Amino acid sequence: MFQVIQSEKPLYVQAGNCVETNSWIEVLSQVSRCNPGRLSTFHPSAYVGGSWLCCKELNENTPGCKPCTATVLANIQLDIDCDRETERIFSFFSSNRSRLQKMEDACAGMSVYLGQQEECSAFTIQDPKETFRTIKELGEVLDDLQAQHDSKGALTDEPGTMENPIVGKTA
Repeated sequence: MFQVIQSEKPLYVQAGNCVETNSWIEVLSQVSRCNPGRLSTFHPSAYVGGSWLCCKELNENTPGCKPCTATVLANIQLDIDCDRETERIFSFFSSNRSRLQKMEDACAGMSVYLGQQEECSAFTIQDPKETFRTIKELGEVLDDLQAQHDSKGALTDEPGTMENPIVGKTA
């Protein structure tokens, strides 16, 4: 699990494994590296019961107690393939579309029962209305991106076929 810190509150993201976590952190760090509002510290835990679990600070707005990871030094220029990184993000969301659908269904069910918190086997939804709205927006973006892939004749065949050859160094 890791945090993406934004203006309103931290977004906690739970990846399936450490490799997926590192992939997310790498992509998000590269995308946000030029963000002038990027923080240098964060709280590695949650604010629960009136204090941060990590450092026991009582003020929720206290600056973080640990340095942020994956920082890029100012004098290093990275050559980022934006199309490739965008495709990686699209792939992450597309491969987890069924999980998003389960969350959307859970949020819809919670709304019917007056927004009561529901625990599912893999997640807890604290704000069903906002979660439902966000998942709907993600679904619309994924549908638009998939339509663009389909209309541009994106490669859908297995890698290594005539239609989708593996391009790289030759011996």
